[in-house]
Amino acid sequence: MAVVVVLGECGTCQTNDVACLNTTHYKFCGENVAPDQIAQCPTGQVCTSLAIVCIDEGLVEATCSDTPADGSCLSCDGSSMFVCTSRTTFQMCNGTSVTSQVTKCKDNKVCSIKSGKYCVDLCEAGDSIECNREAPLES
Repeated sequence: MAVVVVLGECGTCQTNDVACLNTTHYKFCGENVAPDQIAQCPTGQVCTSLAIVCIDEGLVEATCSDTPADGSCLSCDGSSMFVCTSRTTFQMCNGTSVTSQVTKCKDNKVCSIKSGKYCVDLCEAGDSIECNREAPLES
């Protein structure tokens, strides 16, 4: 199977009139759509600059990657009470260990402990997704 590489930049309007905000979320660039409207690709699809915005993962590269530079999530280091354990969950720290209780953000929100709000709108998080896991790691 050939993989099509789609080059783009996060948050930049593309020729298909959307701006991919991360691997799976995008916003519309048209002036007739409210700028805070965030759309999500169906499960298993990624945001692209192609005419069909969402394409099956693996067939094309996503226009915008939301993977942190080191590809990981922060862990409990004794300096924070909570850490993001996936894009949409966070857990309390007990020293350098994460507790078993997983707290989920509301729909269309991403984890943002650094913001002081726990969960924020994707557009507010911008390029600073704190954890790019689909789900927390099993303890």
